[in-house]
Amino acid sequence: GGGGDPVPPHGPGAARDRVARALADLGPGLSDVALRCCCYMEGLEQAEKRLGWSARSGKIVLRIALQRLRAHYDQVAGDALIG
Repeated sequence: GGGGDPVPPHGPGAARDRVARALADLGPGLSDVALRCCCYMEGLEQAEKRLGWSARSGKIVLRIALQRLRAHYDQVAGDALIG
């Protein structure tokens, strides 16, 4: 309403922006594997092959990416409380 509280944007465009910010925060490599495995539902083995990585390396990189995503969204949630 008119109370002055900021309302987060909704809708497909806002969702794309949030995903783009999260992927940018991850950076190349981490964002590639996160996007392939979490958004495109590509298996780790296939993602490793497409990215030219050695076998079984994707699990470690995906784990790091997911930890970074959690930190990103923890920060975003904290910023919303401060704002």
